[in-house]
Amino acid sequence: MNAVITSLIAVLGTLLGSVVTHAFQQRSAKRTERNALDAQLRQERLDAYGAYAGLLVEFRQAMLHHWFCVHQGRDAEDEVALRGRSFETRSTAQQALFRLQLITDDAALGTAAVDAFTAVGAIDRAQDLPELATRRDATRELIDAFVANARRCV
Repeated sequence: MNAVITSLIAVLGTLLGSVVTHAFQQRSAKRTERNALDAQLRQERLDAYGAYAGLLVEFRQAMLHHWFCVHQGRDAEDEVALRGRSFETRSTAQQALFRLQLITDDAALGTAAVDAFTAVGAIDRAQDLPELATRRDATRELIDAFVANARRCV
């Protein structure tokens, strides 16, 4: 009878050990998977935020160039080509904005991104050089504010 009880205790101990090991392995696997997904999302956000900031700078430069060409005749280009470049950079920046809005869950970052995009898009509406300088400086500050918010999020 002692041999049966001893065997039964050994079998139950082995089963209990297997169940506990399985539970710990499951927790470890879930934690590893969650960490991998978090790292991937962080990298995607970093890529999207960085790309958007770069495209905002390009868009800003295109709008400033457009203003100078139209209002002061500097580096005069064909009006159609100039307008096409402005629209192309605006479209590319807006696509990056949409991507950013899809992957961010931070409302302040989304607002900063939209504010910067809107302000950059209005640069060419300046009536004179002092107003252009004001808009140029304001957009630089808005882009910097976006980058500061993005840094906080990643």
